[in-house]
Amino acid sequence: MNDLTNQPAAPDTPAPTDTPAQKTPSAQPGAQEKPAAPASPTPAPAPQDASAGSPPARGANGSPAPQYVSAVAPPAPSVPPFQAGVKDGVFALAAFILGYLFCRWVLTSVAGWGTAVFTAVFLASVTAYLQVKGIKPAPASWFWFIITLLTGLSFALWNDNGLMLLRSLFLFAAAVYWVLSATAVQLTGKTGNYLLLDGLNGVFIIPFRNFVNQYRSLGALKRKKTDGKKALPVILGIVLAVIALFVVVPQLLRADSGGFSRLMESIVDLFRFDWSGVLEFLLYCLLAVPTAAYMFGLVSGSAARRATDAFKPDKTEKTVAALRILPSVTAFTVLGTVCALYIVFIACQLPYFFSAFSGATPKGWLSYSEYARQGFFELCRLSVINLLLIAAANIMSKKPRPENAVLRAFNIALALITLLLIATAFSKMALYIDVFGLTIPRILPCVFMVFLAVVCAAVIALQKTRFSIARVALVTGAVLFAALCLVDADALVVRYNTGRYLAGTLLDYDVDILYRSGPAGVPHAAQVYTTTKDGTLKGELREYLVFTGQKAKSVQGTYRDTVQCARVRQTLDRLGIEIPAPDCP
Repeated sequence: MNDLTNQPAAPDTPAPTDTPAQKTPSAQPGAQEKPAAPASPTPAPAPQDASAGSPPARGANGSPAPQYVSAVAPPAPSVPPFQAGVKDGVFALAAFILGYLFCRWVLTSVAGWGTAVFTAVFLASVTAYLQVKGIKPAPASWFWFIITLLTGLSFALWNDNGLMLLRSLFLFAAAVYWVLSATAVQLTGKTGNYLLLDGLNGVFIIPFRNFVNQYRSLGALKRKKTDGKKALPVILGIVLAVIALFVVVPQLLRADSGGFSRLMESIVDLFRFDWSGVLEFLLYCLLAVPTAAYMFGLVSGSAARRATDAFKPDKTEKTVAALRILPSVTAFTVLGTVCALYIVFIACQLPYFFSAFSGATPKGWLSYSEYARQGFFELCRLSVINLLLIAAANIMSKKPRPENAVLRAFNIALALITLLLIATAFSKMALYIDVFGLTIPRILPCVFMVFLAVVCAAVIALQKTRFSIARVALVTGAVLFAALCLVDADALVVRYNTGRYLAGTLLDYDVDILYRSGPAGVPHAAQVYTTTKDGTLKGELREYLVFTGQKAKSVQGTYRDTVQCARVRQTLDRLGIEIPAPDCP
């Protein structure tokens, strides 16, 4: 028999009145004990005061009964839910308007005052939201505020066909980074060397991880519910009135002499909708829903610092520190070999590299275009290689740059070599422009060369002082491109070519460039149109003026209109050129 059956039975203990005693089977001598069914987990009883005289419940063998807990508490969410208030709800409603304006005025247009108005409204709305939330924008954010505002303003001034896609992407990137800068949610709290991670955070992580914040904020708005029972009689009365009108109005029309019929026709005209316009409006409303959620998620998530820490500063620093595996000797060997190779290569091809400074192509190069383009693409490839080598050597070297004089010397040498290549390629492009004139594809490489020159100069300065080279590169690029948008690059191209042609230093006047420049070329084309004696050129210019005038007239009075288009209409009226009505208004 079991040892348990040979023990005397436990004395009966009355169960306390406030805690039910656990029932156990009676232990009879000589009887085999049946296995007890497993007890279901129940909440643990509250501890009892020993002075109350209520002993704890015991099992069959006299041991205390096991205590059970109800369940394990679920872990706290990694990202806490967004705590929305009435202020957030008001901005959530405004975000729907912003989303609609973006889809209506920005998404479907490459120019026009609509984009400028949206930019101003967006900046003002977000600034007001941050103010009511008690967030003071960081001082550095006002730089990005101005860059975004001026870039948006350029959409109302110029069409800028040559920068069409680049300008729109730059406006989007500047607006997103302004929000990050205003709320100081960058990885280091400001623009730093982890710029790419900040961009990834602002464009993707923060908006999409806060995508439902707008709907939670709308729920914070308390609306007074209308009693359905009170509204039912009103609805019933409207239905019966409509039925009565269908019966009475036909009878009145039969007995009418004409006045009542005209009145009814005018009333019916009020309810004749342009269904294409209605469907277009509904489509934009549909697109505005995710757009508004994206914008609100970016702004509210940044303001509340919710899901903004996808990249931890300490972990990022440790990851970068773990990459320092390259012995200094190895880094010196690689950089020294590359620098020596550049010096030998340049010394062997001095005529090729420096002939452009004298305004001539080297022997064996018959085409200016091939010579200039080859130089530019050489610059791109070699500049990227040089910058990658500098970055890799400084990141992976076991001995940090501030403590490594030889590494700093190699950084300066590579930067100087890149500056030499930039100067050479710039001279080649100047030679190309001098022969064939100016175009947008020739302006952009020149601006890019200026940008690279500033970055290389910053690399040299970095060896003596300490600053964020990514900040210098970002600010330089933003200033250069915003200035390019404000000066109207298309007009700059046509003005330069027109001046050269009228001065006799440019043999041919390229009408194709006028078409690519859009309305920016009209004032200068009109100047050539009124002075040239070439009948063929005059006919081509007239066709261009009429074509561009139709485009400018088709956007008159719409959100796609610009100051430039208005000047086109005025110029053509002054010339007396009649513009036919556009096919599609």
